[in-house]
Amino acid sequence: MTSLLLPSLPETPPQHYVRSQPESLDDLFTLVINDDYSAFEKIFKRTYKSLCTFSNGMVKKHELSEEIVDDVFCSLWKNRKKIHITTSFHAYLLAAVRNKSFDWLRKMKHEKRTLLENAAAVPCGQSIAHETLIYEELHEQIEMAIQELPKQCRTIFLMSRDQDLKYKEIAQILNISIKTVDTQMGRALKYLRKTIDRKQF
Repeated sequence: MTSLLLPSLPETPPQHYVRSQPESLDDLFTLVINDDYSAFEKIFKRTYKSLCTFSNGMVKKHELSEEIVDDVFCSLWKNRKKIHITTSFHAYLLAAVRNKSFDWLRKMKHEKRTLLENAAAVPCGQSIAHETLIYEELHEQIEMAIQELPKQCRTIFLMSRDQDLKYKEIAQILNISIKTVDTQMGRALKYLRKTIDRKQF
């Protein structure tokens, strides 16, 4: 009786068959809940650009959309143990960015309406002087708030504002990463906004 010869199988699969499965956003967020900052960075790198594009489609301002997304990620890390996802983590991120963008649009609509009402109430001869006074007070408050920023944060903000440098250029000059520049700019803008809002009311 002749035995059937079967082709021998390799002990290990060929290299092109070995593929590491990418971690899903839901899996990464589970790690974030357990204080895994590297998982948080992976989520940030994977979704940041698309979320900024999504927000920019609503607010029509690129830098503002970046600020909104930065706020969402800051809140995400701060409240990571309190967040409960009922759908998918990606859907949660989109909803958070959408809501933040809507909040800004509502705020702008309210401020424009208030400015129009105030302008209508001010006599024509006083309007220029009144607006100049408001501008000078606001400018002074902003400059004072800038001086209160941490040194690196203040330096990066002033390089962007006064020298009109791009994030990449600032990173090269200061020998830091672009992500660090982006993070520090987000912190600066957030602090300035909160400080001015607090002094206005």
